Amino acid sequence: MFALLIYTVLPKQTGTDQSGVQSDAKLASALASDLAPTGELAEIFSFISEATQIQRDEKERAIKGKIVQWKLPVYNVSERNGFVVIQTRSRRGLVGTFCYVRANEAVKKYALSLRENDLVTCKGEIAGTSMRNIEIRPAILQQ
Repeated sequence: MFALLIYTVLPKQTGTDQSGVQSDAKLASALASDLAPTGELAEIFSFISEATQIQRDEKERAIKGKIVQWKLPVYNVSERNGFVVIQTRSRRGLVGTFCYVRANEAVKKYALSLRENDLVTCKGEIAGTSMRNIEIRPAILQQ
């Protein structure tokens, strides 16, 4: 009974429903902000940053909901709850990301071809941060 209640309140997110297809098309035509993965953003979320947690929290609130389109180097690729998750490499001057792309056959095929340091263009909405990386969800990959 308890598990059923949790599922009702917090349904499992998957990346393969019809509304996802519509939102992907909407995202593709959305105008991206001029927020860059470099500069202040990279400095604040770097693992060697001197920024405090309250400063990172404030920056996260300021950028949450913005649409970005960033070309970044791949670090790792995994699959979670119907999404292909492309983790990009963070390095001095460049913030890392988790780019959540709805899984479909074409995305999975492309994801299987990716290698570490390949460049991908991830376009999507900033959903927050995790482990000093920017979470972009939902997202699409652009050529």
